[in-house]
Amino acid sequence: MNIPTTDLSTIVKTMASRPAEAALPSNLDDLVLYQIARDLRLTELSCTLDDSVEPPLAGPTYLIFHLMQSQSEKLKGKSNFQVTEDSLQHWLQRYMYYIEREVVSRAINMPCQPDADDLMSEIQQNILTNK
Repeated sequence: MNIPTTDLSTIVKTMASRPAEAALPSNLDDLVLYQIARDLRLTELSCTLDDSVEPPLAGPTYLIFHLMQSQSEKLKGKSNFQVTEDSLQHWLQRYMYYIEREVVSRAINMPCQPDADDLMSEIQQNILTNK
């Protein structure tokens, strides 16, 4: 399968003025889902096997930040939040988990709404427990 390079400007335009839920794996269109899945896998490989590869972090990071910013606004009334390098790595891994599950769900034509609920719950808990 030939997946085109992730275009961050397209992702930004798609997410503009949309709620956090727009960045959930289950709400991404197929092309963006596959691009983000590939980018996250390349990121994982660059961290574990080949650090000479520049990981394509922009798309996945933007989507994670969109989820967190939107939820921070909803839960705290403000969109500011802090993310450490370790925290970002954690959220990239969590997002990859849900992205991979969504790829499989679509492949077998069996949607899994609890995944979206679980990811949002994890993000909400993180926002509420971090000052």
